Formats: sequence, C-alpha cells, structure tokens
Amino acid sequence: MDRIIRPLIQGRSPVLILQRGLKKKAKIPITLLKDIPRVGQAGAVVHVHKAYMRHELYPKRLADYVIARVGPLDRSKAVEVAAPDLSQEQATRQEKVHSLALRNQETLGRIVRLEPIVFERSVVVAEAGTEEGAQAIYGSLTKADVLKELADAHGIVIDKETLTMDEKIKSVGEYTCVVKLIYAGQASFKAIVSPSKDSTTQ
Repeated sequence: MDRIIRPLIQGRSPVLILQRGLKKKAKIPITLLKDIPRVGQAGAVVHVHKAYMRHELYPKRLADYVIARVGPLDRSKAVEVAAPDLSQEQATRQEKVHSLALRNQETLGRIVRLEPIVFERSVVVAEAGTEEGAQAIYGSLTKADVLKELADAHGIVIDKETLTMDEKIKSVGEYTCVVKLIYAGQASFKAIVSPSKDSTTQ
C-alpha cells in the first residue's frame, strides 16, 4: 500500500509513471529484408524493440524502417499511410523470393542428377598408414576447381559460400560435395580424384 501512495505524495502521477514505463518498452514497425527465426519472413512487417532494430537488424541490413506517418505535424492535416506502396513493395519482394526459390530448386535438381565428376591429377607418392595406400597428388583439388568444372562442363553456376567440401583435397579418392541454396535446401554430388594416365608413382 505504501508503494502505491508514495508516488502521489511525491507529486508524481501513477499514470505518468506507467506511460514512461511503456515508452521504454515501446516497439516500432519494421520491414524484414530476410527471413529471421522467431521474428518473421522476408517482406513481412513486424514490431520489434527500437534497440534491437538499431543495434542488430538495421546495421546488418536484415530489416528496414517503416515510415508510419508522413506530412505536417498538424494532426488535423496529417495523413497516415504505410511505407510508400508497402503492399506493392511486399508483393515485389515475395515475387523475388518465389523466383529465387524456383531457380535454386531447379539448380539442386540438376545437381542431384549429376554423375560423379572426375578430376585427373598426377600422383606423387603412396601414403603409408592406409589399407590401400592413398595416393598423394601434385597440388590439390579446391573449391575453385570444382566450381569451375560445374560451370564449364555442366552450366551450373553457384557461389563459393554455398559449396561445402574439404578445403583442399590432396589425395586420390572419392569425396562428397554438398550445395546448400536458400529457399531450396541442399543436394550432394561426388567428386572423384583419379591418377592421370601419364602419372607415375614414385
């Protein structure tokens, strides 16, 4: 009871105190530019705390501010509108997302149907410690090599970041490469490193 009366004694209105508390927790409308778990999907308008938007979402270009009111400060003349053509902008974003998803799904479909990609390399020596004696190769097989082969031989162009494989393959063998594409999932294919016909084992 004392806690309830004290603000009145000190000349502070409980309503004013409540309003101040609400202001601290106020949320603002934003438009998501990318899918964010437990927040929303790209193109959606959601409400988040100002600090979260200012320090996390906006600097990383994960979301943009929504202008909720434009016009003069005079409320009688102010016009409340959503962000300029928000519905159209959201529809455009969703269309782009849908188009990207279809392209990525088509790409993954082509990757699934790939036969193992063979890379011939000159052999250096046989490594000890394995049952069949893995053969080391001159240089290595890298992501750049695989990406180039995908583009040149199969017409599949993807970003380096979407391909997961051993950074540098340095011996003969069969390796699994995984491609992850946004809105589509993932698919894998085999990369086989085999001794070139003119290679000689020392």
